Amino acid sequence: MPEPMFAVVDVETTGVFTAMNHRVAEIGVVRVDAAGRIVDRWETLVNPGRDLGPQRIHGIRAADILDAPTFSQVAPALAEVLQGSIMVAHNLSFDAAFLAHEFRKADLSLPEAFLGGLCTMRLAHDFVIGNARSLAHCCEFLSVANDRAHCAGDDAMAAAGLLGRYIDMDPDRHDWTRALETARSISWPSYAASPRPFSPVIRATGNRVEKHFLSRITSHMPEFTGPEEHDQYLALLSQAMLDLQLSVHETRALLRVADELGISQERCRTLHIYYLEQLVRAAWADGVITAQERGDLYTAADLLAVERDFVDVNLSEPPAPTTDASPAQPPRAIRHGAVIVLTGAMTRERNELAGFLTEMGYNVADRATKKTDLVVAADPDSLSGKAAKARLYGIPVVAEQYLYDVIGVPCL
Repeated sequence: MPEPMFAVVDVETTGVFTAMNHRVAEIGVVRVDAAGRIVDRWETLVNPGRDLGPQRIHGIRAADILDAPTFSQVAPALAEVLQGSIMVAHNLSFDAAFLAHEFRKADLSLPEAFLGGLCTMRLAHDFVIGNARSLAHCCEFLSVANDRAHCAGDDAMAAAGLLGRYIDMDPDRHDWTRALETARSISWPSYAASPRPFSPVIRATGNRVEKHFLSRITSHMPEFTGPEEHDQYLALLSQAMLDLQLSVHETRALLRVADELGISQERCRTLHIYYLEQLVRAAWADGVITAQERGDLYTAADLLAVERDFVDVNLSEPPAPTTDASPAQPPRAIRHGAVIVLTGAMTRERNELAGFLTEMGYNVADRATKKTDLVVAADPDSLSGKAAKARLYGIPVVAEQYLYDVIGVPCL
C-alpha cells in the first residue's frame, strides 16, 4: 500500500449553510506527505447550478463556471485524489460539511473517519501567538505564502504550508502519526467513473482576454438571408445591448442566432454598423451630444467591434432626416413603470433597492414571468432560477450597476 498522506482541502461556496442549498463553486486539494512536504495539487471550479452568492468575497464570476463541471461529474475523480489520505482544512468543520453534502447530493459518500481529520485553525492555538485564527493571520505569523485569498487552490496551498510548518515545529506530536494511522485504516467505497468525463477548469489569473464574439461567427456562409432574419438578429442585439454590456450568455445567444439564421460574419459586421448608426441618430434626437452620450457610443462601438473613428465621424454633424418608420431608440432605456425582478447577492440589500424602485414608480416582482420587463442580477451571467427563466422568456438580464447608471437609484 502507498504511504498515507494528508489531503488539505479548501472549498469556495455560494453561501455558508448547506441546509439552504448553498453549494460548492470551487475546490482545491493539496496532498502533503508525513514529513509535511507538498506532493501535488488538484483543483477545479464547479458549476453549482445556482446563483454564486457573495461574489465580492470569492471573486468567481458566473462566466467562469458556465463550462465548469458539476460536482456530480467531479466527485469520482475527486474521490480518487482523496483516497489513502486524511482530511485537513483551515476550519475543518465547514469544509468537511460541504464536502459531505456535495457527495451525498451526487449519491456517493465519504468515510466519516476521513472527514474527521485535522483542523489547522484549531491547531493554531499551539503554534500561533495571538487571538486571531484566520488563515491570513496564521500564514503571516509563520511566514507562509498566501497568494490569493478565497481561491480554493491557493488557500489549500496556504493551509498545506501551515501544516508543514506545524510538523517542522513539533515533529513528534502524536496528532500527525495518529491521523496517518487513521488514513491507513480507512476502508473506502468503490466509485464508478463519471459517465461524463471532464477536464478541471482552473480559475483564470490576471485579466481574461477573449476573442470578440464576431470573430467566432462563420466567415464563409451562403448569403441567403434577408430583412426578416436581419431584424431577428438586430432585435436580439438591441436587447443584449440594453445595459451596454455583453454577457457570455448574450454573446452565445447572438452566435447561436447568427448560425441558425445563416448570417455570415461580414453580414453581422454590417448589422452592427447599422445598429450603431441608429444609436448615433438617437443621440442626435435633441440636437445635442453630451459627454455621457459620446462615452456610451464609444462603449457600444467597442462591444460591436466597430472602430471608434466611426463614432467620431458620425457625431461631427447631425444626420440627414430619415423616413424610417421605426425611429431609433436610445440605448439603455426602460419604460417608466416597468416590472423589475432582482436576483443574486448584490452590494446592497435587495429590500432596500426594491424600496427605491417602488418610490420611483417601478413595479418590483419576486419572480420572473412573461410580464417581467427586466431582471437585474448581481452578475449578468447569473445561474439563478430567476435569470434562467428570464432568458427562457427573452427578458433582458442586466447587472446591478444599471440601477445606478440608468434608472437613477441613489448610490451609496
